[in-house]
Amino acid sequence: MRGRESVLVDGMPSRREMWRELFRLSWPCAVELFLSSMIGVVTVALVAKLGAVATNATSITNQPIMIPNVILQAFCVGGTAVVARSLGQRDQAAARTACEQTLLLSIVFSVLATVLMYFLGGLFIGWMGATPDYYDMAVYYMKYCAVGVFFQSISTAVAALLRGAGKTRLSMYFNIVSNVVNVLLGMLLINGFGPIPALGITGAGIAQLAAKIVGCAMALFILFRSHDLPIRPDLAKLFRPRIDVMRRICRVGTSSALEQLALRVGLLLFTTYIVHLGTAEYAAHNIAGSIHSYVVNFGQAISVALVSLVGQNLGAKRPDIAERYFSEALKMCWLVSAILMVPLLLIPQYIAMIFTREAAVIEDIVVALRILAGFVAPQIIQIAVCGGLRGGGDTKWPLISTMIGVLGMRMVLGYFFIVVFQWGLAGAWFCWLLDQTTRAVIIYFRFRGGKWKTVKV
Repeated sequence: MRGRESVLVDGMPSRREMWRELFRLSWPCAVELFLSSMIGVVTVALVAKLGAVATNATSITNQPIMIPNVILQAFCVGGTAVVARSLGQRDQAAARTACEQTLLLSIVFSVLATVLMYFLGGLFIGWMGATPDYYDMAVYYMKYCAVGVFFQSISTAVAALLRGAGKTRLSMYFNIVSNVVNVLLGMLLINGFGPIPALGITGAGIAQLAAKIVGCAMALFILFRSHDLPIRPDLAKLFRPRIDVMRRICRVGTSSALEQLALRVGLLLFTTYIVHLGTAEYAAHNIAGSIHSYVVNFGQAISVALVSLVGQNLGAKRPDIAERYFSEALKMCWLVSAILMVPLLLIPQYIAMIFTREAAVIEDIVVALRILAGFVAPQIIQIAVCGGLRGGGDTKWPLISTMIGVLGMRMVLGYFFIVVFQWGLAGAWFCWLLDQTTRAVIIYFRFRGGKWKTVKV
């Protein structure tokens, strides 16, 4: 690999080299996701100042607007795996073709998804149980989000392809700029500044749409203008379908698409339970969920590193090195989890006060954050290991674990804990703990079984 430390006779990198390589690939993603979450939290805080009604109107659109990611996930995961494996085999032409076909699939899909969400978004919001006090506001905000799906889908596909090639720093650049645009415009437009009038939720919609347009433009510029990029596509071939390559991409990514489908359906239904708890409880859940995104980010960063390292080493016929990267990544997960648990257990009330001063909402947030501390490690581990499995083309078991965890633990037990036993928001987050712990156990034993080493991509 890239490290300069001594290696063993058989070419196995030293532990120090592995940590260095994991860090090299994961830190850009960690910074990117951290800033994205921080900016997302700022946006939530800005909207929260408009009141719980505005907070719920913007938050309830999050789940239906994620539905297009179900199909997009198939293209992105498949494209990432094929690019990583092809580069590991030193077949740059195959990697470039995979990039072109992934982009083509994403462009066609993004057009269809935008039309669907723009005209049918209100049906999803109504089905989720939005109350009359914020239903119209949520449908209005959904229009901006739906148009943003087109631009977000393309930039997401570009980021996935760059990560498959191990170019995580490039995807960091355009995602950071996009999120900075989002928060700066949000600060100007939501509450107004000088001659700029306060636009409220309209300002939030304009800000996030403009940010996605900027991010998409930067992503395409980086992809097509980086001359030393091994997956740089040929614009003349971009709109020439290669059915064989598309099938390969979709074959690898289908399980991930079904996994996302199970996840999104489960979260949609789970959210309906929480919506019926009341406006204050739902607002607390959304704020705690924003804080929770920081936990997810660290797991996602390590996951991105494993996608590239596992895929490329399996392509180079070195499953032993891929397995060692898995083991070292698990140690990194435990270290990060221990650090994150401290503030969640010791100062949850102060974290909650950053977002709201409503005593009832703060009380619920504190309960959610303390439960979150209990599943920090399981969630980071299962996210990271799932990334490594996907890098090797093993997408079946992440699907199985999601169906058991989300549809089983969170949906079935959520009904009893929230609706039947009436444990409130604490019951909802306890289901989340059981969900993540179950999935972590399943995924860990899949890794230990070793069958991911022989999956054909």
